[in-house]
Amino acid sequence: MFLWGKADGWKDDGDKWSEKWGGTELEWSTSIFPRIRQFIPAPTILEIAPGFGRWTQFLKGFCEQLIAVDVSPACVERCKERFAADPHVRCYVNDGKSLAMVEDRSIDFAFSFDSLVHVEADIIAAYLDQLGRKLKPGAFAFLHHSNLGAYSNSIWLPKAIGRQQPIGANGGPQMSRSLWLRRRMLSKLTDWGLVNTFDNRAESMSAKVLREACDAAGLECRAQELVNWNHGRSLIDCFSVVTPAGGQSRRPPQLLKNPHLMDEAERARRTAELYHSARSRD
Repeated sequence: MFLWGKADGWKDDGDKWSEKWGGTELEWSTSIFPRIRQFIPAPTILEIAPGFGRWTQFLKGFCEQLIAVDVSPACVERCKERFAADPHVRCYVNDGKSLAMVEDRSIDFAFSFDSLVHVEADIIAAYLDQLGRKLKPGAFAFLHHSNLGAYSNSIWLPKAIGRQQPIGANGGPQMSRSLWLRRRMLSKLTDWGLVNTFDNRAESMSAKVLREACDAAGLECRAQELVNWNHGRSLIDCFSVVTPAGGQSRRPPQLLKNPHLMDEAERARRTAELYHSARSRD
């Protein structure tokens, strides 16, 4: 929450995080809406971790009631202010894993995008456990989460290249000196712009971990799209579609490996720029 929980970390209500697409509306229309159009409109939509309402502004037009839940009081206050004229939008602060303010079996569609990628497997499992109770039978959830855990055997330890505490500092766990030195080296390379932190993706999360957590929560994972995000072709993110498990035997989810999401973003931006410049020419 050090960044996302502060109002000054949300330039233009978070629109800066859609710059790759050329703007928030373009990201919604080209990369989000086509993926969720099968599930909306829906009478009651739940959005987990809405931030400053970057996607809420679109979702609210596809439901009779929208419930937005975020761990950050600053985010919830901004959403309340931003959507004050929309009485069907209700915003709540939670503890980062509970949906106690949502009635059981009341949600037709749950959604989270570009937020839960930063939370580790225990938090995802807690939310899935909650969704197992909150979703109506036959309802769906679309969740954007980290797949960085699929690369856990990489010697570069992508997320761990941030600043680490010295060995055993502040009561933290001990680590080998060679690992500590490697992380310190990578931290310096990050500062110099030579490597990246993979946007602070959660190291313990992966598509496989989500499927296992769904089984424990009484949910069925129907589809997963593994995608790249800002960093070459590595499939560090995942879009997962889940639904309450029925009485029938569960089948493995449909799986798509898509290393071209950033190409999709680039095409959207360049196309929009082309026609914007055509219209604005003298």
